[in-house]
Amino acid sequence: MKAYRFDLVVFFTQPPLAGAQGKEALDTALVSATFEQKTALVFTGSGVLQLLKNQQPDLLELKGIQAMLKALPLYDLDAIYVDQESMERLQLTSEQLLLDIDVLPADQIRQLMSTSKNLLVF
Repeated sequence: MKAYRFDLVVFFTQPPLAGAQGKEALDTALVSATFEQKTALVFTGSGVLQLLKNQQPDLLELKGIQAMLKALPLYDLDAIYVDQESMERLQLTSEQLLLDIDVLPADQIRQLMSTSKNLLVF
């Protein structure tokens, strides 16, 4: 089993365009990474929907986070995970996601949580 050791793990649990939580979570992760903190992102529950391709928030006169998600490699944020059970429950496949992301089963997410210094849930 892979060993996870992060300074901060940010959990995305809210659907896109339902509020500012997605942007706040992403901003927090970017600030953490800027200060050279080893940071991971985990998308779980409805938060997995943040990763879907072809979202059009502009039709609702809102701003999405998809462009910022695509820029994560520029910030050395490459530890991005999605909850396998959430993917299955939402009947999603990896091909439908905006980024190439590691899909983790629940036991690996629990391990990630137990070996990381700080957890933030948005």
